[in-house]
Amino acid sequence: MKTQFDTLSFSAQALAAIVGGTLLSPSDKALRGLVSDSRIVEDGNIFLALRGERTDGHNYITSAAERGAGCLIVEEIEKEALEKLPEHCAVIVVANTLYALGAMAKWYLATVSARVLAITGSVGKTTTKQMIYAVLSASFQAMRTEGNYNNEIGLPLTVMQIQKSDEIAVLEAGMSFQNELYRLSHICTPELAVITNIGSSHIENLGSREGIRDAKLEILSGMKKGGTVILSGDEPLLFEKRDAIADKGLKAVYFAKNNQEADALIENIRLGTSSSQFDLYIKNSDMRICDIHVPTPGEHNVYNAAAAYLCGIHFGMDEASMQRGLDAFENTGARQNVRRCGDITLIEDCYNASPESMRASVNVLAELARANGGRAITVLGDMRELGAYSAPLHTEVGHHVSDKGVSLLFTLGKEAYEIARGAIAAGMKEENVCSICNTDDIDALAAAIKARLLPNDTVLFKASRAVALERVIALLFPKA
Repeated sequence: MKTQFDTLSFSAQALAAIVGGTLLSPSDKALRGLVSDSRIVEDGNIFLALRGERTDGHNYITSAAERGAGCLIVEEIEKEALEKLPEHCAVIVVANTLYALGAMAKWYLATVSARVLAITGSVGKTTTKQMIYAVLSASFQAMRTEGNYNNEIGLPLTVMQIQKSDEIAVLEAGMSFQNELYRLSHICTPELAVITNIGSSHIENLGSREGIRDAKLEILSGMKKGGTVILSGDEPLLFEKRDAIADKGLKAVYFAKNNQEADALIENIRLGTSSSQFDLYIKNSDMRICDIHVPTPGEHNVYNAAAAYLCGIHFGMDEASMQRGLDAFENTGARQNVRRCGDITLIEDCYNASPESMRASVNVLAELARANGGRAITVLGDMRELGAYSAPLHTEVGHHVSDKGVSLLFTLGKEAYEIARGAIAAGMKEENVCSICNTDDIDALAAAIKARLLPNDTVLFKASRAVALERVIALLFPKA
């Protein structure tokens, strides 16, 4: 990934100071361009030896040097290997190369003037990021996190994508374990943070929803003094932290539909098949914004849009500009992509899944099917990283499927089998449920679905990314 950092030139001494490392092998060569793949090293590049799950960059430092790297940033290097390096190749030793990447990004951020907004949450952070970016782009030159560049490698690289002319950077911050958001927050030092919600994602690693909440709140640790955090007031685990947030010298702005103590109230929601509308009342300014149009269906997207509007208000935008921006919103990838495939309405939502997002997608399915006058059909796959909570959380989704009056349920995966069991236990007829436990047996699943489809059906496909449920869609709708 090419970055703006690559346009800058460094000495080895200056780079060692930036990353807090020890310069073992000085060099007068000018350094330009950061890479972590030895195969693409060019003359004078900085080679960062990152350790990954599948490979270790330290295994390729000799290759990087031979290809012309002007500097190696490593955690260790054998004396024999050091002595064999070309004279032009400097070596900087650091405690952790991943943290060195973060240090470079933090240094680079200080060279640009963009104001930083960081967003995290268990569900919907990417969609909310897209809405925030759309809203802010109506009045500012903004940039955003692309794809899934939201982790301890992706976020620093995204920071180094910020251009001198960018006024606002909308950064998505993801996490799976404690302390990840702490480090990301200290890299990007946001003035504004958004926490969309607290769900069950990564509960396997964090032990409880309280543990997830505390890990999400780490996003506050690196915020600028006097910064603002926007949070869901309908989540009690977040709302009970109002005083603790104030004690950190930060301003908390809560938005909610059901909590009248929140700072911004979502009112008069009107859900449609392709869009929604709502009003937003901000108490402290006695400001009411009416008839906000959200160009995508679902109550969960009303919440996302409310967060985006509050970001726009934070940056001083007017109502007309915020609506113009939201109207330009486009979702990314396979996230709630609604389209017609012949006489079938398809909802493709195969990018990721959690119990909360599963239920939200089933709600959208029920609304669309009702409007279309046909049946609601769900094709649901495993939700991952739920650990010991997996079975009961999958079962709860099954209960919700039954409660929403879904006509047919198909599941794919061993864990998703619990969705089927939960739906049947909640009253869904067994003949309307089909489960396939082998996630590679997509031909059988596609055949089972195809045999039951009728004109005017609305079909939802949703699962964790690892299930790759889009493979079934490709078999059923090859021209979609």
